This record gives sequence, C-alpha cells and structure tokens, in this order.
Amino acid sequence: MIKNYLKITGYFISFLALGAVAVFLVVKIVGTDKSGEVPLLEGKSLTEAADHLNKNKLFLRIQGKEYHNEIPEGHIISQNIKPGEKIKTGTYVEVVMSRGQEIYSLPSFEGQMLEDAKLTLHNLGITIKKVTSVHSDSVAKGMIIAQRPLSGNTAGNEINFLVSLGPYTRTYRCPSFVNMTIDDARILAKELGIELKEKDSGGKVIFQKPEAGAVIQNGDSVEVKLGRGWGMWF
Repeated sequence: MIKNYLKITGYFISFLALGAVAVFLVVKIVGTDKSGEVPLLEGKSLTEAADHLNKNKLFLRIQGKEYHNEIPEGHIISQNIKPGEKIKTGTYVEVVMSRGQEIYSLPSFEGQMLEDAKLTLHNLGITIKKVTSVHSDSVAKGMIIAQRPLSGNTAGNEINFLVSLGPYTRTYRCPSFVNMTIDDARILAKELGIELKEKDSGGKVIFQKPEAGAVIQNGDSVEVKLGRGWGMWF
C-alpha cells in the first residue's frame, strides 16, 4: 500500500514538473514572437527615426543616400516597410537618406544664342523652365539677354532666360540713295536698319533697287550700283 502511494505521488510530481516545463517553453516561444508596429519615418531625421523604432524594439539600417529637392540633408526619403505594418521585434527597417539639394555649377549664358545654350544645358543636366522674349534694338534675335539664377553654384536644376526678339519691325518708304556718296548712303542705311548690297565700284550711288518710295522694313536690303555719278544703269 505504501509503495503504491509513493508511486502515485512520484507520478504526480513528474506530471507537475512536465507541466511547468511546458508552460516555460510556451511563455518563452510566445515571448520571442512579439511584433512591433512600423512607424512613419519619411521626413524624419536619423535620430528621430531611430528613437521611434527603438520604442517598438525595431532597428534602423541605412540602405543608401540620394539627392532630394524638398527633404533636407540627413532626413529620410523613403522606407522599405510601410508604416503601420507589424513585424517581428528585432527586425531592421531599411531607409534611404537625403543628401539635400544637388548643387550645380552654372555658367553665364548671356550673349549666347539660345540654341547654343541648350546643348550646354543638356550636358549639365539643367532644364530650361521659362523663356521670356522681348524686342531689343541692341541684341540680335535669338540671343540671351539675361538669366536667372545668375552664373555660379546653385541648388536646383532649372534656369530662366530673357531672350531677344530683335528690333521692332518698322515700316517706311525707302529713301533715295541715288547721287549720295557711298559713305553717306551707308550711314543712312545703318540708321534705318537696312542692308546695302553694293554692286560695282565708285564713290556715288547711281542706281538703287527697290526704287525710292517703295515700302520697306528694317532688316530689308537695298541693292545699289556704284559709279562716278554720271550715266545710267540699264
């Protein structure tokens, strides 16, 4: 009888011991399977992001760095796990850090033709944001009058140009160059903004085409025949 009692008591103690081990294992397994919620890290500094992750027993790993026009240097651009997702504690969340705005070395384009500047800008990775065109009596058509930003180091990759349309178109009656000296004719043509196309040689204009009184515009050309001031050209 006593032996049976001791045997039953032994079985009971063994059962309790096994139960305690099972409970310990369950607690240990459950305890290591805890999860943490991923916070929003985008836009935060490295220190802020690490603090938020540590509160949820998660860790931070920098995946890379990129230039960004809006997010300042040292702040997070993106994260590989979306905010709100629950992941196992101890997991690393990878992020891409901002290098800030990329700095460009901008040359001066003033005095250059717009089409020539476009090739240089393409090679520099800079885009033209806006072109404003205005008339100018002193700057040739298609030439850059001004730029913003000015030459030098600048953040951002866009540029604005002020470009010449050339002088305003002026319409008037062609003057008479006949019997003028060639020097006087050249001075008058320059003042009117027209080009003289000189034929033959001599000190005076003996013929012109178009004739005096014809409607012309600045930028047009007038053909003149030069001679000694006598005779006619037929």
